[in-house]
Amino acid sequence: MEVDSFYPTTNGTHLEIIERILLQQALYLGGETRPVTFRSKPQASASEFDAIIDGKSLMLARTVWHDELLDFKGSLYISEPIINLGEYQAGLFVSVNNKKETDNLKLSDLTVVVNPRWRVDWLALSNSPITMISHIGKWEDMLAMVDAHIVDAMMINFSVGEELELNYEGKHFTPIKNVKVVLPDTRHFIVSKTHPEGKKVIAALEKGLKILRHRGVITKALKQSGFINEATSGWQIINQQMIAPKIND
Repeated sequence: MEVDSFYPTTNGTHLEIIERILLQQALYLGGETRPVTFRSKPQASASEFDAIIDGKSLMLARTVWHDELLDFKGSLYISEPIINLGEYQAGLFVSVNNKKETDNLKLSDLTVVVNPRWRVDWLALSNSPITMISHIGKWEDMLAMVDAHIVDAMMINFSVGEELELNYEGKHFTPIKNVKVVLPDTRHFIVSKTHPEGKKVIAALEKGLKILRHRGVITKALKQSGFINEATSGWQIINQQMIAPKIND
């Protein structure tokens, strides 16, 4: 609750950190003041999601695309959107040491790696002029393909910093300037309906999220962290046809 500034001290994407802070603040403001215990996993997985449905875990510490929840509404409480439609925007990140080559490519010649199991990502890029390269694997493995110049780029939500660059394990990536992609969905917290604490916790969460939204804290957090990035507000949306014409930034 003491966190009221969301400016990060390192370059990179910080969405999951911001979500974890907002989650705890919302629960507290909603009346659920017990300490939150996080059980870390090496990566998001089907088994982790199943644990929420089965009631073995109470909730996830990150938001989930609404599209991923359509088949599980009977088993999950779904919060109000944390990220509204049009707010999730991403760049096409290339390796800094390959930037000269990619700068000379047309969008239609650009190869972008994407996991077909990430349905919202896949849908967004399939409605753009780029050439999609399918890869089922870890996020880190896909980024390594960009670093090795096996593919030209990868779609990643924007970083903070003057150059919007991403530094991952000493390797540098930068977005192609003046183009971006909007992911056409909303993101939500989920709570298990079968967990004995589920009904109580979703009530506290929804109450707290309404307070945070009314106070402007959610929008402030997304902007200060760089997730909603004013530096890219004038950039061209390459899948514009998927969203309402009025959404430009």
